Amino acid sequence: MKMWQVNRFMRQAHNVLALVVGTQILLWMVSGLYFTLYPIETVRGSHLRTPVEQVLSVPAGGWVPAGPLADGASAVTLKPWLGRTVYVVERDTGTQMFDATTGEQLTPLDETSAQAVAQANWGGRGTLTSAALVDTAPSESGRKGDPMWRIEFEGKDRATFWVTPDTGEVRAVRTGVWRLFDLMWGLHIMDWSARETITSWWMKAFAFGGLMISLAGAWLLVRRLTMGTLLR
Repeated sequence: MKMWQVNRFMRQAHNVLALVVGTQILLWMVSGLYFTLYPIETVRGSHLRTPVEQVLSVPAGGWVPAGPLADGASAVTLKPWLGRTVYVVERDTGTQMFDATTGEQLTPLDETSAQAVAQANWGGRGTLTSAALVDTAPSESGRKGDPMWRIEFEGKDRATFWVTPDTGEVRAVRTGVWRLFDLMWGLHIMDWSARETITSWWMKAFAFGGLMISLAGAWLLVRRLTMGTLLR
């Protein structure tokens, strides 16, 4: 292949790749810029959560034995929860929570308890406006496909608290900042649905295309420099 043919091929390759890959390169730059705008704590909504006092209070009569409640359990945890002490019992079939003083089963949480959990963790400026049990929670909940309580807060600060019905915990705090961050992340890694895989063939193909644009551009630059036609 003659040199002029190589040059023409490089120009054509550079132009075509710039047209095809250029949009994704622009999205990489825009999304990358957005990632730098907020601290990750703000994205995760950490500033909207208030620290919950974690103190175990031992009643005068002590706690009920965990043995009868934990039959067949793989793990049992004792923890404070909304002013009381509870057992969290994990089994292959699921997780349950019991009052450690009375042995009363507390889960799955009802609406009042789910709201109490969210309210105890809320540190923003706003009020609780709604609560709904979502049978199949979306990925933003942190437990995709599981039942989850969705608690909404409105006011100067707006947020969604996702509360687990089996352990009585706030699993995730989601805001508009997080949702836009999540969208940008999906565009950045080219996983537009699950937004989890960074090794897709789309990602590899466009990254390779970006490399080819750079190499073709470098070739054309060197050729023009050697021929003295860079500014012509």
